[in-house]
Amino acid sequence: LAMMYGKYVAAGKIDLNKTVKEVGLDDVQPFLPVEESATLLNLLTARSAIYHDSNNPSLTTLAPRRGSMYPGLYFQYQNWDFNAAGTAFEKLTGQDLYAALEADLAGPLGMQDFDRKKQRKNSSMPDSVHPEYAMYLSTRDMARLGLLMSRGGMWNGTRILPEGWASRITTL
Repeated sequence: LAMMYGKYVAAGKIDLNKTVKEVGLDDVQPFLPVEESATLLNLLTARSAIYHDSNNPSLTTLAPRRGSMYPGLYFQYQNWDFNAAGTAFEKLTGQDLYAALEADLAGPLGMQDFDRKKQRKNSSMPDSVHPEYAMYLSTRDMARLGLLMSRGGMWNGTRILPEGWASRITTL
């Protein structure tokens, strides 16, 4: 998901400094005041400090208490961050996330096993308006994503990710 954001950040469609409040990512459980300052970059790097309950009980158990951390300072893998980032992507780009995945990554990388029909949003999240944007990719196709990142966004001599994007999304 973070890889997909690069093109739209570079084009000025997405501002990673926008807060969840500014983007309108409110949820069933209202944001606490400290959570309102979490940015899109915080979501993409699992540093939002927004700890809503997850469909995965082990993630909920491991999460700090809501309001106990400040956005950007603490890494905690949270499904909510990525679900809300998926919602933000669609809202800010005006595109279906999976159509963009196909056009921006699967096609240019020549993913051999990518099947658009297998990509589905799970909108049955009990306590959230943000669906789960699971991506169903084969190991072979995920390896292509890894190679793209290790090559700084270049694929067969063509720039797929904006210059510096691969390091930006993997650096504190």
